[in-house]
Formats: sequence, C-alpha cells, structure tokens
Amino acid sequence: MVEGAENKAHVRIVAVNGRVYVKTYQTSYQTRDVFTVWGILQLLRLYPGKLPDLDIMFECGDKPVIQKKDYGGSEDAKIPPLFHYCGSDSTFDIAFPDWSFWGWPELQIKPWEMLRNELEGGNNRVKWEERKPKAYWKGNTRVCALRKELLKCNVSEEQDWGALLYDLNWQHERGQKFNNTSLASQCTHRYKIYVEGAAWSVSEKYILACDSASLIVTPHYYDFFTRSLLPTIHYWPINEKTMCKSIKFAVDWGNNHPEEAQEIGKAGSKFIQEELKMKNVYDYMFHLLYEYGKLLKYQPTVPEGSIEVCSETLACSGRGLKKKFKVNSMVMHLSDSGPCIMPPPYDSSSLQLFLGRKLNLTKQVESWEAGERK
Repeated sequence: MVEGAENKAHVRIVAVNGRVYVKTYQTSYQTRDVFTVWGILQLLRLYPGKLPDLDIMFECGDKPVIQKKDYGGSEDAKIPPLFHYCGSDSTFDIAFPDWSFWGWPELQIKPWEMLRNELEGGNNRVKWEERKPKAYWKGNTRVCALRKELLKCNVSEEQDWGALLYDLNWQHERGQKFNNTSLASQCTHRYKIYVEGAAWSVSEKYILACDSASLIVTPHYYDFFTRSLLPTIHYWPINEKTMCKSIKFAVDWGNNHPEEAQEIGKAGSKFIQEELKMKNVYDYMFHLLYEYGKLLKYQPTVPEGSIEVCSETLACSGRGLKKKFKVNSMVMHLSDSGPCIMPPPYDSSSLQLFLGRKLNLTKQVESWEAGERK
C-alpha cells in the first residue's frame, strides 16, 4: 500500500535499525527534500533507538495530492499514505513539519530555533501601541490569484483600506542580498496579513510570531499545528470574498479596541513561541512516526536504488548556507528525557464542540462586519 504513493512522492525515506536510506523519484524544488531528510535524521539523534523501522513516502511540492474524491469516501479503500507539508479537508495527505524548521538557505531564512529567538527580540523593538496602525503584507503575488486580488486592497489616493501591501520579487531580492526581507525587522505594524499561496505558506508561523494581530484570509489548507488556532483568540479571520472590506473592518476595530487587538496579537505570538519550540516539533514528529510505524504490516527493507544518509555526511554536503544551516540545526545531544506524553485524542463530541466553537467565532466576526455595512 505504501508503494501506491510512489508515482506522487518525491522521495522515499526508509529507516532500518536506526540507519536511514533515501530513494529519489522526482527532483524537489530547491533543497526541500534535503532539509526534510535532515530533520528526520535529527529526530533519530534526539531519540535514538525509540522509533520502529519506517517506510515513508514524502511529497515535497506545495499542494497535497491524495484526493479524497479519488477513493469514493470508502473506509475500505486502500489509500496510500503520503507525508506532506500540509493537508486539506479534501485530501488525505499526512501533515508533517516543513523543511524550513531546519532552514531555507535559498531565501537566507535561518533554522527555526534561531529565528524564533530573533523574532522574539524583534517584538521588543517597537511597542505595539507605537506600531503603524495599518495591516502589513509582503509576499510573492505570482503564485496565486488571491494574492493578486489582495494587492487591490492597498492604500491609494482613492481608497484607504487600512493595508500596506508589497509585491515581493525574489529574484530582485536575491540581487539585493535579501537586505529588505529580514523577518525579525518586520514586526513594526499593529496588524499582519496571512494569505495562502499555491497552498499553505511557510510564512504563517513567522507572521503569527510577531505580536501583531494576525489577519488570516480564509485558509483552505492546514499544516501540523494551525488547526489548534482559534479566531478572535489567536488571530482575526478575514473573509476572502469581501477581502478589502474585511481588512478595513479588522483594522478599524483593532484601532478602536487596542487592548483587545493587542491581546489577540500576543496570544498568537505566545502560541508560536511556546508550542512551536523545536522540542515540541520533534515530539510531534516522534509520535506521528511512532504511530505510523505501528501500522505497517511488513518489515521495512532497504529499497533498491536508495542511498544511505547520516547526519555527518549530509552536514558536509552542499556549500555556504546549505551547509551552515544544517550544522546550526544539528542535534548535538540525545534528549535527557523521552518524548512528551501524548494526550488522548478528541472523542467525537469534543471534536465537534471545538470545531463548532471555531465556526461560531468566525461567524460572530462576519456578523459584526455585516452590521457595519448596513
């Protein structure tokens, strides 16, 4: 059944007796596959000998690819397990931490543990009440139509939607040596906008970490942690169908209720700073792979055409930041304690209560917006 995902996967990652083997099926964009494998190697260094043997198919593109409609919704369907950076309500892909937790050298984005500390320091440079009372977004608009629509909400002589929006050309920024894209220096506005790209975007954790109230445009994808976030608690929901008006309402509401808006920003930032510590990221990976490994009904073996990789050899591969970020994110000591104890899963009624609360909080904001427009 695992091999059923072979035609969609970029790489196959097999762990046998603590040794890791990789078979490549497709070329991944930039070094996504390399840093994903690197992350799994670090997990094995942190908790040596604690995971069962594994056989993983991993897709390194933007969009999840195992469509539920292709399997007719049948519980008896043989759905191939495929790991990916995000999922959606219409797909079966298994959400796994993205490569950037160990660094994104092509964009000079540091490993998460280093950057998380820098973002925390960046939050202290400008007090919330002294930040620009506007919503800020900078990103690549060439990846999807919704981002191009977002640019129409920019401040202009004719209309002030309360948003300052900047189209980002990565080729140009590369030529400028990324001097204008420091994430820790972008926490200078009271509000920051998150909008998906081709699918979910790596930028979400950076935006949420800024102490600014995050304005999240209707998401259609999720990564491994975002489903725990609550609207009006950790972020403010923006309706994609009335995006400009929704952004203006959020900014006006926040500026008229500064204490509540600041509270939302701090709650989102606190969630990221505390829940996304690398120890917790590794623990999520551990429990996910441990439970997955228990479901395998065969003994994984080294696939033909694979190569063995280890931290020492992979750390020495590549040059410049590709090497530096691996060295910087290498786990140097095995954990003094085991992984965290996984809480029991939601029962059906508790899950529905949680999902109902999220929906009702979003509807409350939509109701406020509708009342404002009357």
